[in-house]
Amino acid sequence: MDEYKYLYVDKTSQTFADILLTFGLARVVDELLYKQTEGGRDVLIQDKGPYYQLTCTPALRRETIEALQELPLLKVIVTAKNRHKLPAALPSYLTVDYEQERERVNLFFAARKAGGNGDTLPAKPHPHWDIFKAINASRGLLIGYNKLAQNWWTIREAHSQALLLLLELYSDTPNDYESAELRWKELDKLYGWGIDAQATCQQLYNPDQGKGQNRTKADALSIGNQSALWLVEWLKAVGFYEAALTRQVRGAKDRKTFVVAPRELTFSENRQIMNRFVDKMQVSEAATRFDILAALRYTVALLEHFTAEPGGLARLLGLQQVKKRVVAGFRTAFYKDLGNATATMNLAFVALPGWIEVRSRDEVDLYIALLGELETFVRRQFDESHSDAFTLLQYLRDFVSGDDLDAFFRFTNAFPAYLMGRREQNKYARQLTTEFIERLIMSTEKRLSRILESQGFQNIAYAIRQSTVTAQYRKKQGDRRYDVRYGLGQELARKARYPESFIAALSDFLHKYNAENAQVMETRSGPYRRSVKTTDIDEIVALIDEFGSETVANLLIAYGYARTPREEDVSQEAPEPVEFTDEEEFAQ
Repeated sequence: MDEYKYLYVDKTSQTFADILLTFGLARVVDELLYKQTEGGRDVLIQDKGPYYQLTCTPALRRETIEALQELPLLKVIVTAKNRHKLPAALPSYLTVDYEQERERVNLFFAARKAGGNGDTLPAKPHPHWDIFKAINASRGLLIGYNKLAQNWWTIREAHSQALLLLLELYSDTPNDYESAELRWKELDKLYGWGIDAQATCQQLYNPDQGKGQNRTKADALSIGNQSALWLVEWLKAVGFYEAALTRQVRGAKDRKTFVVAPRELTFSENRQIMNRFVDKMQVSEAATRFDILAALRYTVALLEHFTAEPGGLARLLGLQQVKKRVVAGFRTAFYKDLGNATATMNLAFVALPGWIEVRSRDEVDLYIALLGELETFVRRQFDESHSDAFTLLQYLRDFVSGDDLDAFFRFTNAFPAYLMGRREQNKYARQLTTEFIERLIMSTEKRLSRILESQGFQNIAYAIRQSTVTAQYRKKQGDRRYDVRYGLGQELARKARYPESFIAALSDFLHKYNAENAQVMETRSGPYRRSVKTTDIDEIVALIDEFGSETVANLLIAYGYARTPREEDVSQEAPEPVEFTDEEEFAQ
């Protein structure tokens, strides 16, 4: 083949191993195109269902590959224990000193802890430090990774032939791995390298292929590692630096890995978005909150990138739906620390918010503001070691990764008990704002905006707010004029399924609310709360007839327990989260 315009990577494992392989191949092609052309270049990655398609612009010419002398991509990780075992001829530009990088991390965070900032801080940690740490966490993984890097250095005189082997392998679908392996064996025999065709499938890149009871054909039971063509495993290791984020879970040595699942994304776009995203993910998080923040922050990074780059906004407006047309989300793996080893405990998919659909620049700004408020709301509270907070975070995760409001309303129906309970104990609890809810409804279910625009709805939501969070705040300030109705949100949620029961419960509350207002006005000085009018109730009943009692109830509870933008958050501000539980957790 004289040139390569299209390449295809089959989805053979249906895990993020396929994605890592795709991005590793894209990195190789990008490097080759850089050597080929002085003009614009890029590699478009598209999800075609059973495979990923790479489109090279311009087409990669065979003569470019044949003229190649060496293409260094992976660096060998040097530690105190393996330093003496590495080849003496291995050049320094192909190595990274683990101990030096760890010292760099310790110095940086020690300086920050001492109050340093800006120019007074030492060099930041290596951008790939977390990957180095993840690889070094397992002796077997470190050995396997370094062997891939050393093998690639060993065959440096024939990089062009190895790359042609890979390009031929992925120039058609289905990928013919058997022929590629035979071709490698011929090359190895010709040059006398003595490198096995197969390499162990490391669990960091192949979350479903760790050591265990696994055989392709169930004709016997044996416990051992699975293997694949070593050049393929090398590509996955290269791709890990391009498309993966791996971090330890806060308060434990367990680990989570997130890998971008592209729909239609260029290699250069991915690299720039990932740089923004990684900068936003410098704090260790608990597992569930990690999923939520990753989805929110990556979406913001994506929107910021497309609006900042020339021509980016036009491309984004052409695609419109971020989740369906640009990036679907993350394929994730949760690794449980077992002391001397790790085990894959969970494989999952965290989708980007499906309600992000961009039709104008103003909508981009709106979505960035929405996602930013939701991030602050999640980041500043919820200890998921407690069951109530854990349940709330699960609802929020379902909402962030979902395409409808059901999960959000499950959250807002459960949140009042958490909010009131926390504040009764003088603990921090942050509210969403009414503006956030209005913007969210406008961007997800515009037809429901008529409910929020109703003056009757607004007045009754005001009554709920005054009788719950506002009354509780006044009570803390010594003002006990109004009773605090602690279980109001839960009661309304329980009655919401049946219109008659819900209207009866709501009417009972409003009757007592107005009676309490009248009593206070007779015995106390102002200012006073607004009372609810009969027209307000008439409007709510009409809305229930049109939209259903559950929908109206859900919105009343969400809106009633939110704070208005002009109000300050009545609770004490929570401290900023600490970056990693301590420096050793980050640097070990």
